Amino acid sequence: MRSVKEVRELLDRERLFHRKLFAERRSADLCAAFPGRVAVVLSGGGARGAYEAGALLAFQDAGLRTHIITAASIGSVNAASYAAHSATLVGNAEPLVESWLRLTSPAVGIEWTRYMFVLGGFLAAMTGLGNLFSDWLGRQGIVLIHLHRPGLTWSFLALAGASVLFLHDRMPYLGRVLADLLRDGRCKPDVRKLALSLFANLVVCSFLWIVVSPAHLHLSFGNLILRHPRLAAAASAAVLASWLAWRRIRSQVSLLSHLLLRLPLRSGLFPNDERTRFLREHIPTESLRRSPIRVVMATTDLRKGSERFFTNASQAELSAEPGANAAFVAAEMEPAKDLIQALLASSALPLVYEAVSMNGGLYTDGGIVVNQPVRPAVNLGADVLFLVVPHALDDKEATIHTFLDLGLRSIEIMMAHNLRTDSRILVAMNGLCERFAAELGVRPEQVLIDLGNRSYRYLKLFTLRPSAPLGLGKLDFDGRGLGPAIVQGYADGCKSVLAFLEYAVQAPISAPRRVVSLSASGLLAS
Repeated sequence: MRSVKEVRELLDRERLFHRKLFAERRSADLCAAFPGRVAVVLSGGGARGAYEAGALLAFQDAGLRTHIITAASIGSVNAASYAAHSATLVGNAEPLVESWLRLTSPAVGIEWTRYMFVLGGFLAAMTGLGNLFSDWLGRQGIVLIHLHRPGLTWSFLALAGASVLFLHDRMPYLGRVLADLLRDGRCKPDVRKLALSLFANLVVCSFLWIVVSPAHLHLSFGNLILRHPRLAAAASAAVLASWLAWRRIRSQVSLLSHLLLRLPLRSGLFPNDERTRFLREHIPTESLRRSPIRVVMATTDLRKGSERFFTNASQAELSAEPGANAAFVAAEMEPAKDLIQALLASSALPLVYEAVSMNGGLYTDGGIVVNQPVRPAVNLGADVLFLVVPHALDDKEATIHTFLDLGLRSIEIMMAHNLRTDSRILVAMNGLCERFAAELGVRPEQVLIDLGNRSYRYLKLFTLRPSAPLGLGKLDFDGRGLGPAIVQGYADGCKSVLAFLEYAVQAPISAPRRVVSLSASGLLAS
């Protein structure tokens, strides 16, 4: 793993080489002369968003004029920073890269010690209630327990508690195995599970024996000492009665436990306080609002179950953009009253961060429904699209140990399916444009397909994605581990810009378009 200093040196060498190459290719002049509208789409990926920061730095060094950035999740944070630190259509990614290199998990609110305090609070509450009840019993003279060896007792209590905490799901397995043996005499147990279950049960039983065997238990009912000959029968009856009572009230106790355990929980593992502070310190919102780059942040409306797009510009400004679909802007885009709140909502990774209340709604990560928001870019008149995806095609990271790992992996799979769906639609429409362009003897960029109340045009696509997995989990927010992803994103971004420059010199963007009207019956007019 490279140090931050080593990453900076490597990135500086890469930038020096590519800046010289861009100067030789006159990239800034070619980008400025390109008549079309360029859009960048940044998807989610948690800590892998460092790759996107590197790609944006490449766009800056090449002088790529970016008219639109549509983004979801961590991509929204990258997009906002890129646009906010520049007053032109060429963004500024240097503050963004620097913040990624200095990033730590606590800076974005991922502080796992919070749950150590929560667990400590639960233990303190239970200990306090237990001691209060014991004290009340003692004052009533009902039960007094005198421990001869308290050090040993508390040591075994700690072991028993740890066994229950970490092996609670294994403890019943021993009983199930014994029940199977008694029922039909045949059983093929899982040896590992059985060993863990046996160990946990032995530890708990040992603790109970240590507590009961040397203790003097007294009952003050007529000063009756617990040495009655019928004690065994009475104890057996009490155990049976307790078991029957448990069978009757088990569901009610489970419901009550559910209600109690929910009390300290929120809509995410971590609050948004630290993230809010971080974003307000690193993204100048007024500069973002004045930026000529149109930033679109995708969110998920939890109450409606649909996407909602918040922007840094008014609907009037967006509708006035060349090629913009005014109906789409009016129906699905909303200028953000508080840009930081919109960023928080767009990047509120489910399970990890709390959902965000805003404008009377409840919002979370836009990647849930639209991880690569291509549609807003198209409806804002994009002619060229840079799709930045911080996941390799063969990225099959699936380290699953906890419910959080499972949830994040499930979300990742869902987002991947969304991307494939969006890509298929885009490829299909480009295919139609290419087909009719060939029939009409023109370039695909010169075809406009009119399909009922919608129109489609050819969209030149440049996809950036790492060739190999980045080796980063969604929550690996650590500057040392993020550096290589930034450098890789920069290198891949430079390659995409060079491909764009070759396209830009011969693209017929400003040529008149041929309209092809379609209906269910096929080609109507051209």
